[in-house]
Amino acid sequence: MQLIPGVIARAGTLFPIACAALLAAQVRAESACPDYVVLPSGSAFNIARLIADAGSPQAALDKARSAVEQVSSNGGCPRSVRRVVCEETLAVAKKAILALEGCVAPSGASGAVGTDPRTASK
Repeated sequence: MQLIPGVIARAGTLFPIACAALLAAQVRAESACPDYVVLPSGSAFNIARLIADAGSPQAALDKARSAVEQVSSNGGCPRSVRRVVCEETLAVAKKAILALEGCVAPSGASGAVGTDPRTASK
């Protein structure tokens, strides 16, 4: 009869430790991407917030690429009222895209499927 309370006490002690270890592993896995990127001019882009809003680094990368493509498809910055601000925003967004590509690519999701002829299916 004393065996059961001992097992329950150990499980009660190990459960919080296991939960803490899982949370720490999740935080470590998500911290592969930088929190933000900064241009030499001082402009910053909060990558961590974009990832949190999008749900994953890959979704954040897709969202950032889409935004830059939308500006480019509408004529880019020369058509903007505040051209310098637009160019600075695009520059920092492109730097954020490069940083996101760097933290997404190691997981195997490079976005380029079948570009290598050795891996193409027959």
